[in-house]
Amino acid sequence: MKMEKLMKRIMKISGMMCLFGLMLVSNPSESPSMNSIHVDETEHQLKTMSLDEKIAQLFMIEVRPTLGKAHLDEVERIVQNHQVGGLIFFKGDPLTQVRLTNQYQQLSKIPMFIAIDGEWGLSMRLSQTVSYPYQMALGGIDNNELIYQMGRQIGKHCRRMGIHINFAPVIDINNNPANPVINYRSFGEDRVNVAQKGWAYAKGMQDERVIACAKHFPGHGDTDTDSHLDLPVIKHNRKRLDSLEMYPFKQLIDSGVMSVMTAHLYIPAIDATPNQAISISDKAINGILKKEMGFEGLAITDALNMKGVAKFHQPGALDLKALMAGNDILLSPGDVPKAIEMIKDALKKGTLKQSYLDDKVKKILMFKKWAGLDSFTAISEENLLADLNGQFDQYLLSRMAEEEICVVKDEEHLLPLRPGKVQNLASIAIGIQSGNEFQRSMSQYADVKHAAVAKGSSYDALMAQSRKFKDAEVLIISLHGTSKFPASNYGVPAEAARFIRDISQARKVIFVNFGNAYNLKNFNEVPTLILAYEDQVLNHAKAAQALFAAVGTRAKLPVTVNQEYKVKMGLMLSPRDLLSYGHPREVMMDAEKLDRIDSIVLSAIADKATPGAQVLISRHGKVIYNKSFGHTTYDIKAPVNNDLMYDLASITKIAATTLSVMKLYEEGKLLLDEPLSKYLPGMDTTNKKDITFRQVLTHKSGFKDWIPFYISAMDDPIAKDTVFSTVRSERFSVECGGGVYLNPNYLPVITKTIFESSMRPVGEYKYSDMGIILMKQVIEKLGGMPLEEYVQKHFYQPMGMMNMTYRPLEKEPLERIVPTENNPDFRKGLLQGYVHDPAAAMYGGVGGHAGLFSNSSDLAILMQMLLNGGTFNGQRFFKEETIELFTGKQDKDSRRGLGFDKAEMTRGKINPASDLCSARSFGHTGFTGTQVWADPEYDLVFVFLSNRIHPSSENRTLIKQDTRSKIMD
Repeated sequence: MKMEKLMKRIMKISGMMCLFGLMLVSNPSESPSMNSIHVDETEHQLKTMSLDEKIAQLFMIEVRPTLGKAHLDEVERIVQNHQVGGLIFFKGDPLTQVRLTNQYQQLSKIPMFIAIDGEWGLSMRLSQTVSYPYQMALGGIDNNELIYQMGRQIGKHCRRMGIHINFAPVIDINNNPANPVINYRSFGEDRVNVAQKGWAYAKGMQDERVIACAKHFPGHGDTDTDSHLDLPVIKHNRKRLDSLEMYPFKQLIDSGVMSVMTAHLYIPAIDATPNQAISISDKAINGILKKEMGFEGLAITDALNMKGVAKFHQPGALDLKALMAGNDILLSPGDVPKAIEMIKDALKKGTLKQSYLDDKVKKILMFKKWAGLDSFTAISEENLLADLNGQFDQYLLSRMAEEEICVVKDEEHLLPLRPGKVQNLASIAIGIQSGNEFQRSMSQYADVKHAAVAKGSSYDALMAQSRKFKDAEVLIISLHGTSKFPASNYGVPAEAARFIRDISQARKVIFVNFGNAYNLKNFNEVPTLILAYEDQVLNHAKAAQALFAAVGTRAKLPVTVNQEYKVKMGLMLSPRDLLSYGHPREVMMDAEKLDRIDSIVLSAIADKATPGAQVLISRHGKVIYNKSFGHTTYDIKAPVNNDLMYDLASITKIAATTLSVMKLYEEGKLLLDEPLSKYLPGMDTTNKKDITFRQVLTHKSGFKDWIPFYISAMDDPIAKDTVFSTVRSERFSVECGGGVYLNPNYLPVITKTIFESSMRPVGEYKYSDMGIILMKQVIEKLGGMPLEEYVQKHFYQPMGMMNMTYRPLEKEPLERIVPTENNPDFRKGLLQGYVHDPAAAMYGGVGGHAGLFSNSSDLAILMQMLLNGGTFNGQRFFKEETIELFTGKQDKDSRRGLGFDKAEMTRGKINPASDLCSARSFGHTGFTGTQVWADPEYDLVFVFLSNRIHPSSENRTLIKQDTRSKIMD
């Protein structure tokens, strides 16, 4: 081959952009260019090489760090003495491989190709690196752009490690469920799908100047033999091979894949020579691959030490045969010195031409120049692991896990489950000892009762477990700890499979399978089945979200399993208006910047501004930051987690009272400019008779800011004994917390005290609890039920909010509730599970201004409903114009909305939020150290929950440090 022709061909291979209709977002300027390759330099280099050095360029030898010093010393000897052309690394860790690469490359006159098998990323061989999904899982996704981006990331990882060739992608069409070696490594059985996804992957790597390798030519999918152990036989005729097995190879070759791996397969329709593997067949490689298909990239043998080929040929002779068949690189030779001698002998005898050898060496040198191997610069060890584990990788993993989820069938129409609608859900996870991320994630959407059973549990034990949930309307069964391989029936226990089949016929069951698609053969006649492929945390979380349609599904089965489960099966479920969970980049946010929040919160905890905190951020309805820090108290016995409930304090004003007023306003049951006295007997005879709902909600009513109602009762020796008691009785029935009980007859005195309190000028802004306290009575009168029941019925329950509640100890164990203050008022001891605000406590824990407890996720749901324009979980709660009215700025001389606080847009004034918030943002803070904020301009929700008042409300460090605003910034 002429050098100019070779140069042009490599340029074509490296620069072709055909994507078979894929709309891949990539910059053409980033495509590989051969402009830097100089033909004359390569010709000159070839002339300076000895015959031994030329032959040595053909060999790529193995480096196996786990074999120890003796093996690594032998590799060094071969590199130094024979100057081989490349190394392929096997199991190890990144730092060791970088050090070995630097060591070996220093010994080589011509820098060596470094290669790896990284089909699902470097993690296939290297610890502490990113593991992308197996190709079978990717075969079912609809979005090939993600596979292209994965290819680019894997390419970047390879470049960082000094790797030039990645032996990926696998483009074998796996249409044999019994295949022991390809199986989950294949994109599936649809030839077009395999070709498209294979090229997306290959192009991504090559756009990062890493040579992709299409394997295993001409197709290793339809065999039940492992070529590592024996020579597989494929008996299909040439027409079938051309139309199916070889189709992806044709497409990738035409598109520009730079290398192809030849397979150890016996295919009589191509070469009937007994025991003649395709990898050493002149008819297959020089004939079909190169002449018929026009491939002029690097043809690379599969490992020559594999028994599928090595058992029939001696080392040296095998290498010569592979070379003469048309291969350019001989992978994992059995004996390099012997192979060199046999090739030299063939040249001497004339059975191998010198020009044939020179053309191959030229090609290798040209590809090395394309890969940047004109010279070698030592690979840096600095920040190695950080560079191999980036945020973009985590983003892709999150997206891929979501796109993989396949609703194979739903014959009973159980999907999606709806938070707040389906009651008595239960979950049995088979194959784990305790709960996992799948069960935890389900509990974010519904009150699910969970059980976990060991993989080897008997049929009777599994049935007994299911009977514990006999009242469950829907039973969710998940299968974990399975296997990828057919030899062990994919790790599916027969007893578990029988149980899942039988229980699915007897009850409403959703079966979620975290395993290989082929294991579905064990689950015929299961009416509702979801395939989630991999037993990983991300797959768990995304599968749980898919159950409730927090994320949509559109994946298809990539293979046919049997007559019941066929390729391309899969139901599309549209996502619903629920909160989902994902990576910041999915909503165009920077994960590294968000990580700075950690240091802000940890600094506040270190300064004892608060013992702990929850922080949640969501955008576009997707939670992208949800972390807990510190402990519930300073004795650091109980760490904070995302499920713990905090006293929301004044956030209650918007989360209960304002929502209720909005609903009553929409129903026409109250008008904003009518007086509260219309609904409160006795108020119409006071100087407060004309105070309106609007004035109360904007804090311009003239009410005093706060009245310590309990003090007058405690200071009056006579009243004290008639108002409070430390013993619950019929007379003292209102539980206030701290072992104190109130006489309910005193409650009208609180109202009377507000009526008779002094006034400030009406129309002047002054934050006050008094009007909001009175509104509770109005809501209960117009709503026809207690406030706590009203908000549960109309908001929390239909939105699927399971954690927001008044009087949490009636529903939750004490350990789920974060304590607040020691000895705060008329109550003694540490308050835990009882509202901190003394006025709300005197109302039995239910106040219009305080009393709600919640975790961060339920608060985020409430705010997202408002950002959605009043809809959530498939239900409309408010009209958009109502939300605009209540959350909008009401007056020029106050930042307030109706009930809602607003960001202060006037510089120099105290701002409860970030100065970077938009004028449309709204939210509220709470005395206990809480804050919730939403910004329609950015479709963003921020939640901060803490107990900064522990152990004393005198602690204002959180406020002085401006911790919440710093996080919002």
